[in-house]
Amino acid sequence: MSKYGPGKSLPVGEFIWGHLTHEVPKPEGNLTGRTALVTGATSGLGWATAQHLARLNVSTLVFPVRSIKKGEQYVEKLHREVPTFRGQVKLLEIDLSRLETIPAFVARLEHEVDRLDIAILNAGSTKTKYTQTSNGFEETIQVNALATGLLAVLLLSLLDKTASMPQPAGAVPAQLKPQLELVASEVHFWVKPSSLPQSDNFIDEVCSEEYFNRIPFMEIYNISKLLDVFLARKIAALPAAKNVQVTTANPGLCKSAFRDDMGPVGAWLFNLIAWTAEFGSRTFVHAVLKEHPSGSYLSAGQVSPVATLACSPEGIAAEDRFFADFARLCEKYAPKSEAILADGTRQ
Repeated sequence: MSKYGPGKSLPVGEFIWGHLTHEVPKPEGNLTGRTALVTGATSGLGWATAQHLARLNVSTLVFPVRSIKKGEQYVEKLHREVPTFRGQVKLLEIDLSRLETIPAFVARLEHEVDRLDIAILNAGSTKTKYTQTSNGFEETIQVNALATGLLAVLLLSLLDKTASMPQPAGAVPAQLKPQLELVASEVHFWVKPSSLPQSDNFIDEVCSEEYFNRIPFMEIYNISKLLDVFLARKIAALPAAKNVQVTTANPGLCKSAFRDDMGPVGAWLFNLIAWTAEFGSRTFVHAVLKEHPSGSYLSAGQVSPVATLACSPEGIAAEDRFFADFARLCEKYAPKSEAILADGTRQ
């Protein structure tokens, strides 16, 4: 058995049945005195997550946004829709399709807030046609994995600092490790072993146009979410993350623009089983309000095994190659990450 356990499979029938039967209660607690950050907070799952946190009285919410003007509209909307919210919302610019904006964002964040108790990295992208970012990477892979991973690594310093600070008075739960959550998905169960890049230049291969055109576009999305599972496990094992709880969470299939690309039968099935963003985002908040093994994957609010492929020798070898390549990318765009990632590529 591998160090990650045997893993499991997810047949389509089990996936559908789970969406029809899972129960995830509304999160409860009191986040008074705590600071939370949510990427992708101005739409879909991120917006629903922000509403949950506001309802739980979080004192400071950080919205990383591409447009401050658009963000201001959502701050006003949040106060209207959650009238009990008395905290503040900080808007800071970032663009995950431009990796160079991430270190600058983190530097501003460290200047603007004294603590960071919760970071939920939810922002994502899905492209049906090959789209290359200004950094030279395929956009789905960059936004969902590379940029999210770089942001996660750079947030560790502030999260670790928070771990040494007093717990806020009146907060529930009273004791809460700083939380770093990467949003994954159950679609990582469906990645085919033959789709995994085989070269040592893992990122260059998975981001190439030839690779994109060789496999179905949804497989690219599935792989990006498998990479999030890899990232969480590797980051959780870093010495720099010893005081931080790192998790991945699966929001399930939620109503979104995905159905626009489906035929009538597919759209009907989608609408039958898809959850609302409010329901799907509950699992994000459950993941950060309870103690879980760092590096674990949560589905429907509960710790769950990951895919068999992610636990196999082949999958672990792919994880090692990817993370070594990812560490080099981090050091290129954020030299300070070298110290944070120390020993991470030799796990």
